[in-house]
Amino acid sequence: MLTQRIDVQLEKRSYPIYIGADLVSHFATACQDHGIPTQCVLVTDKHVAPLYARQLLNELQRHGFEPTLIIIPAGEYQKCLRRTNALYTELLERGISRKSVLIALGGGVIGDLVGFVAATYQRGVQLIHVPTTLLAQVDSSIGGKVGINHPLGKNMIGAFYQPRFVWQDVSYLSTLPPRELLCGIGEVVKYGIIRDAELFAFLESHMPSLLRYSREELLYAQSRCARIKAQVVSEDEYEQGVRVILNCGHTLGHALELAGKFKVLKHGEAVLLGLIGESYIAMQLGILDEHSFHRIVELIRSLPLKFKQTNLAMKEVFPAIRRDKKKVGKSVRYVLPQRIGTTVVINDVDDTLVREALRYVFSLFR
Repeated sequence: MLTQRIDVQLEKRSYPIYIGADLVSHFATACQDHGIPTQCVLVTDKHVAPLYARQLLNELQRHGFEPTLIIIPAGEYQKCLRRTNALYTELLERGISRKSVLIALGGGVIGDLVGFVAATYQRGVQLIHVPTTLLAQVDSSIGGKVGINHPLGKNMIGAFYQPRFVWQDVSYLSTLPPRELLCGIGEVVKYGIIRDAELFAFLESHMPSLLRYSREELLYAQSRCARIKAQVVSEDEYEQGVRVILNCGHTLGHALELAGKFKVLKHGEAVLLGLIGESYIAMQLGILDEHSFHRIVELIRSLPLKFKQTNLAMKEVFPAIRRDKKKVGKSVRYVLPQRIGTTVVINDVDDTLVREALRYVFSLFR
């Protein structure tokens, strides 16, 4: 059941986001409508493949497509140059031409990695995102950011490369492990903080239903976030202006991910901690009122977020912050909540306040 079509308006690079439930029987038709070539490559990981790959392959074959399936290991560590090169090699060995399409079936790791391969293989092949996690559906599959990690930082090697379309089937979320659902909720909370006070209030009253995988509530949150992301990207494709607001919680979040070597915290979990820390900074700077701060903290504390600070190499946090991609010259840029639904960008925050914010975050999760 297709419920919505949201368009990302980028002139010649414009594309739709299709949103609904139980959409597999419509996928090949959508590919035909978009003039997708018959030679296509479905790339997924070992977790997703047994759940959803065969359904898509059968649907494509039934409509005359000639799909190739590539399955890689799962996990953040696949977003690296070694895996990228392995994919290039496999595509070349299988004779995949530049007149083909890569279909990224999976979560944010698959979308980022396959998107980067699509952007660079033979100077660019077509790309379709079929995100299977909440985080990927509400955030990473929209907007054209693709890339891989470097040992010194997350997403440090990448490009802006827009897909032909994004296919968001909320029924995929029913098989998400609870921790992966939580990661997606981290990005949903971010959208409420940066641009949608009504969504934030919805989360305050409906979080238990979301955590129980309620399809109706998930579809509402997913579509609302996708619309916000599409609007922001349409205004600012290359992150030269308003798109920076999407990084709220990410300056501290990415640093904490790196401090745990991508093993202790998943991206959405790190963003949740980053949102608390950056909200604390905003309150201490007089940017965010105390009531709004406590609403943010209480919403995030209501989530089943668990980690051990002792597993984080805290000495890595500040070097990671100083290498952050959002730097302007030597200044580290923070996107701080001004009130729920609005943010402000601040260049540089005193390290003492950042340490204080991190201590506050960790005190909440002992």
